[in-house]
Amino acid sequence: MTKPAHARHAAELRALVRVLLRWFGHNARNLPWRRTLDPYAIWVAEVMLQQTRVSTVQSYWERWMRELPDLPALARAHPRRLRKLWEGLGYYRRLDHLHSAARLILEQHAGRFPHTYDEILKLPGIGPYTAGAIASAAFNLPTPVVDGNVARVLSRFYSRPLTARSADSWALATRLVQIAARCMPVALLPLAEPGRPDTAPLCPPCSALNQALMELGATICLPHNPRCTDCPLRSRCLHARQGGADPGRATRRSPAEPRRLVACLVRSDGHWLLHQRGTGVNRGYWELPVFELPSDRPPSGHFPTDPESWFEFEPSPTQGPPTIVHHITRFRYHVEIRAARLKRPWPPGHWLTPRQLQNRPLSRLTTKILQQWTSTAGATAKHPEHDPAPHKRHASEGPTLLK
Repeated sequence: MTKPAHARHAAELRALVRVLLRWFGHNARNLPWRRTLDPYAIWVAEVMLQQTRVSTVQSYWERWMRELPDLPALARAHPRRLRKLWEGLGYYRRLDHLHSAARLILEQHAGRFPHTYDEILKLPGIGPYTAGAIASAAFNLPTPVVDGNVARVLSRFYSRPLTARSADSWALATRLVQIAARCMPVALLPLAEPGRPDTAPLCPPCSALNQALMELGATICLPHNPRCTDCPLRSRCLHARQGGADPGRATRRSPAEPRRLVACLVRSDGHWLLHQRGTGVNRGYWELPVFELPSDRPPSGHFPTDPESWFEFEPSPTQGPPTIVHHITRFRYHVEIRAARLKRPWPPGHWLTPRQLQNRPLSRLTTKILQQWTSTAGATAKHPEHDPAPHKRHASEGPTLLK
């Protein structure tokens, strides 16, 4: 007797889940946060991974967990210390949300991380994807996650134009993780000690299913030139059966909008002129004087464009190191680096020594500029020094020197 269509579909889904869990157990990347079920550690990893490469996050996460091993340590940490730990990761608003959420958990949940999807979703900076990832990894809840990688795998497997935001993607992912919830934990063999498979950490099945879909999209089912011959789903995948023709995409990413910046390097008696951002994406971070040049496009809003600010500085007529490229959200900035002099006091500015620069959180752009300057023009070119020396300047005459 032939099975009804819905029964065949359910059986196919169960088979798909089994293949994914088996593949993940043998192919999971050795990532440090996969060795723990601590919701705090998983939460920190998931927030760091938002719009940031896995390879970048690993060292940041390991350092963070050494410095701030539990939620109370984060909640009570000074913002300056947190900014220094986060320096270079970008998207700094994530850090503000992380700190706010830790304080909220300490005050409203007695320091215990929320253990339901709905409660996790209420935390600052947490959306459906991150809430689902934490709930499944820390508590084995059947909560789906759908990002670009997951949507691409499902889109190709079913030959349907699915995206990370489409309801159909989330519905499919929900069915799969609900089936996985009835499976056994998955031993992550690549994380075991050499020759000792019994030491492999066990991954909750809901998390293993979610991570298998993400891992497959990140390592095998690539946006361009997918490695179909290595895919565990190739015998069932409609994309592979149809000769690798991608289903049409519902949306396409808009190209980055170009803008031009000028960064002014002002130095005096071995001190650098910087200011601390009070608003915007780099709030609380120290930054060189950077200005957005006028163009026929609306300003990005991330950097000052007030022409009056230019009257404070006298850039060198020759450009320093090669132009660098920097990205913030949808903008691609081409940054000219120029040595400069102060023509009159610049109230936001502070003079910092090299040691003070090391101890203060710097914006990612400022770090890139100083590294570029040091490795090229800064090593050989003569830098215009501002006079008088900062230790002789009164605060009313110009920027103050921070001690």
